[in-house]
Amino acid sequence: MPFVDEKSPPNSMNLKIAGLFLTQCKSRLWTLALAIGLTCSAILSFAQASGLSASSVSAQASQTERRAKYSRGLLWKIESPGREASYLFGTMHSADPRVTNVHQSVRDALNNASSFTMELLFNGANISSMAEAMFFAKDQSLRAAVGDELFEQTKQAMAEHGFPTRGLDSKKPWVVIMMLNTPPAEPGLALDLLLQLEATLQGKPTFGLETIEEQIGVFNDMSMEDQVTLLRHAVRIHGEITREFERLVEIYRDGDLNRLVELVRGYKDEEGGAYDAMLERLLTRRNRVMVERMAPRLQEGNAFIAVGAAHLPGENGLLDLLDRAGYRVSAVY
Repeated sequence: MPFVDEKSPPNSMNLKIAGLFLTQCKSRLWTLALAIGLTCSAILSFAQASGLSASSVSAQASQTERRAKYSRGLLWKIESPGREASYLFGTMHSADPRVTNVHQSVRDALNNASSFTMELLFNGANISSMAEAMFFAKDQSLRAAVGDELFEQTKQAMAEHGFPTRGLDSKKPWVVIMMLNTPPAEPGLALDLLLQLEATLQGKPTFGLETIEEQIGVFNDMSMEDQVTLLRHAVRIHGEITREFERLVEIYRDGDLNRLVELVRGYKDEEGGAYDAMLERLLTRRNRVMVERMAPRLQEGNAFIAVGAAHLPGENGLLDLLDRAGYRVSAVY
């Protein structure tokens, strides 16, 4: 555990809560990965190449200025007049020790915070809702949705990736896409789950920026045509996931937000507009909602807010949106 202070052991009630939390998480860890998969590692499954969208030189210059201003950092101080500073931290959904061994400044910000907020709080009800949404109704099947050829290719890719193929036909395409884009599992809890656990152990008020229905809807509301397009792509590139994961860890540890933007947008949309639409759903729309919903915590002050690092950079990223909303945003680490 990267945050536990041995000098200040948690009380017995918090230990019971933490024990229940760990039991729930470990029993369905891959389901949790799907639920929180709207962070950087999952976004890589759907990203596409995208240039500057501004239509004028001045607009492009403004975007370039913001890109330079928020080019590096994972922990950001968010300040407004008359309020105690809050902190926004970019996470990565991984249990890799290179990710979970966070900088001391992150530990201090969390330990001293009055509240904890993340994209989606994990509990038994949310896990159950996600699990139910992952499967077709009885009169539908993956084979029927994607065709025999792609189904057999998917089955082979799943086996090569180390996943059991039993029950594959009942899974929705977006579920299989997420599974094929998952790197080899590390033991333990991913960083975002560790943060929630630590906040629970410390007895902090905890808040979610989104509901489970909203996160499920990002995928479940995709057209079947787009899901099939993305599945075809995932089957084709699944063997490259480990290498891409290593690139992502390197970029994350460096806190290089410019490179993160390039990586997230570095895949070409070879089969239509599915990736473009997915990126809009995964990042742009959700960023606007997140800024609105974190406002009460920022007004209270001394909040610790954790979101996937891919939400931080770029035009219409959280840092840009907070800046435009009048907050003073500065990098800590």
